[in-house]
Amino acid sequence: MIRITRIVKPSVELTDYAASFSPFRTLLETYLPASIQNLYARPVIADDGAVEWYSDINGQPRRLLDLSETEQSRARAVLEQRLDSVRALHQKLAQSGSEPETMLRLLQAASHSPAPEQVWVIDGHPVIVPPAEGTPRAAAAATTAAAVSSRRWWPWLLLLALLIALILLLLSRCSPLHETAAPVTPAPPAVTPGEPVKPETTPAPHAPVKPTKAVCPAQRTQQQAPEMVVIMDASGSMAITMDATQDELISWNQGKYVENIEREPRRISLARNAAKGIIDTIPRDMNISLVAAENCRQVSLSPSFPFAQRSALKKRIEGIQPVGKTPLAEALALAGKKVDGVNRDAIILLVSDGDETCGGDPCQVARELKKSKPRLQVNVVDIMSTGAGNCIASSTGGKVFAVNNTREFKQIMKKAMQEYIPEGCE
Repeated sequence: MIRITRIVKPSVELTDYAASFSPFRTLLETYLPASIQNLYARPVIADDGAVEWYSDINGQPRRLLDLSETEQSRARAVLEQRLDSVRALHQKLAQSGSEPETMLRLLQAASHSPAPEQVWVIDGHPVIVPPAEGTPRAAAAATTAAAVSSRRWWPWLLLLALLIALILLLLSRCSPLHETAAPVTPAPPAVTPGEPVKPETTPAPHAPVKPTKAVCPAQRTQQQAPEMVVIMDASGSMAITMDATQDELISWNQGKYVENIEREPRRISLARNAAKGIIDTIPRDMNISLVAAENCRQVSLSPSFPFAQRSALKKRIEGIQPVGKTPLAEALALAGKKVDGVNRDAIILLVSDGDETCGGDPCQVARELKKSKPRLQVNVVDIMSTGAGNCIASSTGGKVFAVNNTREFKQIMKKAMQEYIPEGCE
């Protein structure tokens, strides 16, 4: 399974939904193929109380709203087709009477179209994920009902909700009608006799301005050059080899000793080499800073390195060693303070292999940074496709670039910075 996203502080309703997801999934597995079963993300309650959402579909999860119009249209069509199958199943079971009423209500709720922000797309397949607050408009509402079905009072709550909806509908239809006044034609402006009336002119449309990040250094001033910060995750897991087997990773995550788990090629070694390689391709007028996220409250920020000092920057990167936990929120906040992001473009390149483990909320930090620095974006190089940086990238208009093996490391790093490296420059 691949993780889609993680909600650090879920609501009580959302936690109840996660805990009661099993009967809903069982129902789908009984009657529907895997493609429709996978329409709904699997919830897992983590040890810290967060709710994590997983899918059996392999690939990089992307928010529906982050896709192009063509991709969105295609994903919406697939979504509705699969929801139609859920609706058809509900109708069939309702007619046959082969399932209890509780399951039928659950299935009917799951057939409702979700809000666009609840939909992720993995390899062209839509996946419904509940929002951070409340329950999803589809399956979540259903499974929440299933979770409380054992309580004698839950039918009365359902009845109350239906009555409230009916009252609101009646009120909206019975509101008093207003007479429509005849339109008033405005009197033409008075014109002094003999004074010529100047015709209105429509200003010529301006040619679209090419973003400064996409032009060559010779075509922009130093003040227009984008700023760049590289965040290197230096947590203990970065010492693990990229060639680790599934059994080795499971044992390591359980806190067991795994012989030679830190053999080369290590994640940190590949990340350092790829970072040093991409630095050589960054335009000469872009200054670069480095944030090393070594442990909780152990996050360091370097000065800005101009082009002439990039060798010193690469030496600093080479000296980063994996130590402890993962302070993504702290690292992101520190990197955000380093750049303008208002009067000039700024790019933060986050290279990481996992979640925040120091109690921070990097997603919230990303949202706050975007509000105060609208020209800032964060691109994430996601080692081993953890999904940890999905919300960071989407909140800042950035992208996630997953890397799962040794061969593609440098290529993925280059893709992550490609839009800041103009072509054809001297």
